[in-house]
Order: sequence, then C-alpha cells, then structure tokens
Amino acid sequence: MNKTISIHLQGTPFQIEEGAYEILRNYLDRLTKVIQNEKGSDEILQDVELRMAELFTKQITPSKKVIETPMVEEVLSILGNPEVFSDGENTMEENTKTDVQVEKRLFRDEENSIVGGVCSGFASYMNWDVTIIRAIYVGLIIFGGFGIPLYIILWIITPKAKTSIEKLQMKGKPVTLESMKSEIEDAASRIQSKSKDWSNKIKEEGTIQNSIKKIIRVFSVGLGLMFLVMGISLFVTVIVFIFGDPNFIPAQVNGEFMSFGTFGELILESDTDLSYFFWGVVLTSISIIGLLWLTGLRLILSFKSVIIRYTSISLSVCLVLGIILLSLTGAKTGRAFAVNGEVERDLYCITSDTLNMNFENLVAKDKDGFKTVSRGDDGFLKVVNNRIYLHGIEVEYKKSLDTSFHIKQLYLANGRDHQSSLLKAKHIDFKTRLEGNQFYANTHYTFPSSDKLRDQKVKIIIEVPSKGLVQMNGKTVYPFLESDTSKQVEENAHGYIHRNGDYDTW
Repeated sequence: MNKTISIHLQGTPFQIEEGAYEILRNYLDRLTKVIQNEKGSDEILQDVELRMAELFTKQITPSKKVIETPMVEEVLSILGNPEVFSDGENTMEENTKTDVQVEKRLFRDEENSIVGGVCSGFASYMNWDVTIIRAIYVGLIIFGGFGIPLYIILWIITPKAKTSIEKLQMKGKPVTLESMKSEIEDAASRIQSKSKDWSNKIKEEGTIQNSIKKIIRVFSVGLGLMFLVMGISLFVTVIVFIFGDPNFIPAQVNGEFMSFGTFGELILESDTDLSYFFWGVVLTSISIIGLLWLTGLRLILSFKSVIIRYTSISLSVCLVLGIILLSLTGAKTGRAFAVNGEVERDLYCITSDTLNMNFENLVAKDKDGFKTVSRGDDGFLKVVNNRIYLHGIEVEYKKSLDTSFHIKQLYLANGRDHQSSLLKAKHIDFKTRLEGNQFYANTHYTFPSSDKLRDQKVKIIIEVPSKGLVQMNGKTVYPFLESDTSKQVEENAHGYIHRNGDYDTW
C-alpha cells in the first residue's frame, strides 16, 4: 500500500504516490535553483509545469489514475536535466531521452506577423518560407476573391502561440528543457533585435514605412508569381497554336476545320507576308514570355544581375523587331483592302404583277434518285477545290421606271487598286435562274481562293413597278403594307438572305 498526495500543476489536479512526489518535488526545486537568476524564471517554471501536466494527462487512464514513480521518471527523462539552464558545461547527456515524439500543432505566430500571424504560423508548421505562404494568400485574394474571409476565419479559429511549449510545438520541435531554453533565448534575442530595429527604424524612417515595405514585398511576390504563371500559360499557347497549328477555326477546308496558318493564307497577300507574320508572332511571343519570367523572378527573389539586365535588353530588341515585322505585314495587308470595286450585270426582266423569290442551293442536283436538302454546317466560310464559299446575300429594292420587274446583280470586292478590285469582283460566281415569275437564287457565292478574302459581297437589285409585289414563301416582303394601306412605302428598301434562307429587312 502506497500513500498518495493530491497536487495541482498549473490548475490541473493529479493524484501522485508519495515517492513519485518526492522525485518530482526535488526536480522542480533543482530547476528553481538553477533558473532563479534567469530572466523570466516564473514563466519558465509555468511552462515546465504545463508540459508536465500535458505529459501526465496522456499517461492517466481509467485503470491507472495515480501517477507512479516510473511515470514521473519517464516524464523527467523527456524534459531533461534542469542544469541545462546553468552557465556551466553540464548538459543533458546523461538523462535526456533522445527519441522524444514530436507533437506538431498549428498556432498563430504573432512574433513574426504582419497582420495576425496566420501566414507565419502556417510557415512554421509546414517548415516553409513565410514569404511563399503570404504570396499564396495574396494570389487567393487577387484571383480567388476568398483570401480575405479565409484569413479572418483562420485568425479566429487558430490559437496564438503564447508559451515556449506552444512555440516549440508550432515548429515541430521536441519539448524539452534544452529546447525550451533555446526557444526562450531565441525569443530574448528576437526581442533585443526588434528593439534595436525599432530604435533604428524610428530614427531612419518610422515603423509605418517599415510595415508598408513588408506589405509591398508580399504583393511584389504575389505579382511575381502571377507573371510567372502568365508566362507559362503564354508559352504553352505559343507551342500549341504556332508550332502545332491545330485545326480549330470553325470554317471548312476540304471537309476539315481551318488552322491559323490556312486562314492566314486566305488573308495575307503572299508567302513572304506569311513568313513575316509568322516570325513577327514568334519573336513577339518569345520576348513577352521571357520578359514576364524575368520580371516575375526579379519580383520574387529581389536580386539584380548583369546577365538579367542584358537578357532583358535582348528580349526588348526582339520584341521591337517582332512588332516591326507585324506592322509591316499589317500595313501591306491593309493596302490590299484600300480600294473598293463594283461591277453590275442585268439578269432578268419580268412582266408580271408579282415576283416570287426562292433561295436555295442551286448546286445540289438529283443523284441516284436523291436530292440534298440539308445545308450542313460549314462555319462562316468554306474552301473546296481552291474556291472560297461565302454566305449572305443582300437584296435592294428600287422603283422601276416602267411596268416590269428588273433584276440585276452587283458584285463588290476590295483590292490594292481599282483594276485589281474590279477583277476580283468579276471573279465572283453566283447562281440564279428564272422560271416565269419565279426567281431562284443561291444562298451562297464563290470565288477563287487565289483572290484571297477581300470583303467580296453579292447584292441583288430588284426594280419593282408601281403596284408590283415581291413575295417569298407566300409572304409579301415588298412593299410590306401590313393592314395600314395609308403607310408610305420607301422608294429604297433592303433585305438580307441568310445561309439558311431566313429573310430580314431594314
């Protein structure tokens, strides 16, 4: 039978055997004697008792509620010799337990904080550079929009590291007398260093400016990461779209989607222009990617180098060359659209009170007993057998000078001069036919791909006699009087035929 004693360690009650109590009391007396001249001795004793209470609590079970001598010896072996706080050479070599289990916990580190110590606490817990953690939070604020509320929530739910034990647990270090002494000495050193820095900052620039510099540093790192991400994204895009040249433009070329290179061939005047445009895009893209990466690295690492300086100059020169090549290509291509040319041709003259318009695919023929009635999905243009197919026919109504309907074709195109624009307009092919008072026309027109895309258009001009009607699918489209017979009909009106045969007026 052993005598037990009731004790309290920093407010936590325990039942302890008398022999175990003597060992524990002797340990605390030795520690008190060693640290009596140390600064913050009371705080050290409180931290040690808190650690003891924590370790004893883990050893207490429903079947073992009394602290026994082996339990005390195990706890003291974890903490180490009190003489570690002395100025002599006596250390923990004899009785310190080296395989102490590390208990890592998350706390807020207000000693190294800018706002609330959340980022510095995470950095200590994860053993990362605090600048990286802060940059991630800045990225969440800029890109995600939830960085601020997340920070506030973590500030509320994460406890602050107050004692040396909590600071050691935050860093994942074993809680022993030696580590506690080291932490206390480090804290004192930090306080002394901060006091000196505080004094120097007051003399030099003030604490407000120092805080502003820290905030600017965090944002500069976040901005640097953003530049790096942008550079990587642009690099992948350049590799895929320039060197891979995927077919993704919604326009048909011999049954396949169009690539950037193929589309450029339909716009640019010559192969030389295409080469200029290609190298202009390559030089500009590489320069922008390189400058984004260099700027991002300089913002994150805050260093300067002669190599970086000359690399930046070289990339800037490449950027200027790329812009010059793109500008020359753009200027030359712009000249190809400088002059507009129009050619007109009379088609039909119809003597009737009514003209019926029908728009369909006149190229589709009966084959093997079948007739193509679907229009397909060619995108905004189609290229087949070196011919470009475009959709959309404009219709213009005018007043006839006699009692007949007159139908005319007007072709329009652009070129570098009037002769070339007229030649391109004449190359347009637009199918029509007339059966009695039934006028049939295609919903598309075509021209050679060698003419390039030069804003080619087709317009049908219909001169309507007095009291004449123009109908489409059984509906009067000109003049459209509705129920108001007093409505004045404009002499000129317009319509537009879409690729699916839908009709709009304006």
